[in-house]
Amino acid sequence: MRYSDSFGEKASKMFLGTAYFGDGITQEDAFSIMDKFREMGGTHIDTARLYANGKSEEIVGKWLKERKASEMHVFTKGGYYEPDAGEISRVTPKDIVSDLENSLKALGTDSIEFYWLHRDDRVIEPSEVAQLMNSFVKEGKIRKFGASNWRSDRIKAVNDYAKKHSLMGFSASQIRFNPAFCLGERGGLVGMNKEEFEFYKESEMPVVAYSSQAKGFFSKVAEKGIDALSEKAKKRYLCEENLEKLEVMKSLSEKYNCSVGAIVCGAMCSINCPDTFPVIGGSRVSQIEDSVSGADIVLSPEELKMIFKEIM
Repeated sequence: MRYSDSFGEKASKMFLGTAYFGDGITQEDAFSIMDKFREMGGTHIDTARLYANGKSEEIVGKWLKERKASEMHVFTKGGYYEPDAGEISRVTPKDIVSDLENSLKALGTDSIEFYWLHRDDRVIEPSEVAQLMNSFVKEGKIRKFGASNWRSDRIKAVNDYAKKHSLMGFSASQIRFNPAFCLGERGGLVGMNKEEFEFYKESEMPVVAYSSQAKGFFSKVAEKGIDALSEKAKKRYLCEENLEKLEVMKSLSEKYNCSVGAIVCGAMCSINCPDTFPVIGGSRVSQIEDSVSGADIVLSPEELKMIFKEIM
């Protein structure tokens, strides 16, 4: 496992995603997945109040307690949109306070190390965001905070206000980021592009990349063909550009003697400016093992440019 100091001393360059814990992945299987991630050197687990209607946080909280895993770091998110109500914004002080309190209870802690605002609402003033999040820091309920699915101009606006008023600003960003060319974003989600990438490079803000494996597009097509893809994956990623990238991935997997999936993860971990941390997931322990093995694959700048040619 590779490590970085962007999220404290010796943070693993991969985070474990828990979106389906309690919703497709049982508590027993989730425990086995977290056990394996920890065993292989993983240090950070990513969850959210939205995931499985709070069950994901509850499962992570139970695992932390039962395994006495005090060395593990857990990030969670609040202020999401209501998916069953036309994506109505809940990025309001009332809803964020409610989400935070419920997250603290579910995780069984008095303080969350790193808290993310899951969505943005451009109607809200940057000053209101900075003041609200700093009030949580002052109360000791969170230590640092970040932006999830926020565009760089909004992150900059909040941080500019925070700096001017001697407050803490966003310390990192969580964004959809993977090697695939995306055919379109779902409402409220923000994906990496050349403009966003330049902002993160210039500001040196760490990036936590969700959907880092592109819904398994490259690994599934490499192993079983296009028919193995879900309809969501086909709609978002099935195009000539990505089939061409797959051939690059196959070539690299032969060179490094590993799976295509490991190459995808290795490529993400090899981006150091901005310091990039892919969030990995899977329903089986074997999938976690394969993904984490990619952390030790260091791709060259030339190889990265072949994979991320749209932004580099």
